[in-house]
Amino acid sequence: MKKLKSLARWFWILSLLLIGTYFLFFSNREAFKRQEIEQSLADSYLEELYGEKNFSAEIETEKSEKEEWEDNVWYVRDGTRYTPDYAKGIIQCVLEIPSVRIRRGVYSGTWEEIQYNLDIWMVTAARPDYELGKTHYCIYGHNHTVQNLSFNRLKDVKKGDLFKLTCEKGIFTYKVSEIFAWWREEVTEKLVDNFRLSEDECYIITCGRGENRYKDLVVKGILQSKENK
Repeated sequence: MKKLKSLARWFWILSLLLIGTYFLFFSNREAFKRQEIEQSLADSYLEELYGEKNFSAEIETEKSEKEEWEDNVWYVRDGTRYTPDYAKGIIQCVLEIPSVRIRRGVYSGTWEEIQYNLDIWMVTAARPDYELGKTHYCIYGHNHTVQNLSFNRLKDVKKGDLFKLTCEKGIFTYKVSEIFAWWREEVTEKLVDNFRLSEDECYIITCGRGENRYKDLVVKGILQSKENK
C-alpha cells in the first residue's frame, strides 16, 4: 500500500511538471517565434548601419511575413488574440540594455502607427515628434510576464547600468540615473509630453508589477556620449 501511495505521489508530481512545462513553453511557442523575429529585425537594422550585410529591416520584415503560422495567432491574453503582424511604423533606433539582455527595435510613425505598434507588443517611441539629439526621448514597451517580450526584465535594471540607442545619426550611450514608479498620468504629463526636458534625457517606460502593478515603471538615463556613425 505504501509503495502504491508513493508511486501515485510521484505520478502527480511528474504530471504537474509536464503540465507546467507545456504551458511555459509549448502553449506560447508562437510568441517565442515572434520574439526571435523581432530580435532579427533589430539585428538586421544594426547590420545595415554597420555595413556588415547588404539588406534592410524592411526586407527582413517582408521575408518574415511570408512564413506560415500554425493558427495565425501568437497567443490569447485577457481575451485578446495577438496575431503575427508587424509594426506599421519603421525602426527609428535599436535599444540595447546589456545588463538585462534586452535588444529591441524602437519603432515610430504616426500616432495611429504608434498605437498599433503597442497593441501588437512592439517597442515604440512614445510620441512621433521625438528626435534623438534634439529632444528628450521616451520609449514604451509592454511588460509580458511569460515570454521574454518587450520589457519584462526592465525591473532588473540597476542604477549605474549603461544602455544605448543606435540610429543613423550614431550611437547614443546613456547611464541609468534613476528608477522609479509613477502613475500613468504623471508619466504622460511630466515626461512623455514635457518638451522642457533636456535632449540628454531618455526614459524607458513599462507597466509596473508587484507593489507597483497599477503604476508605470520608469528607467531614466542621462546621455554619456555620442559616437557619430
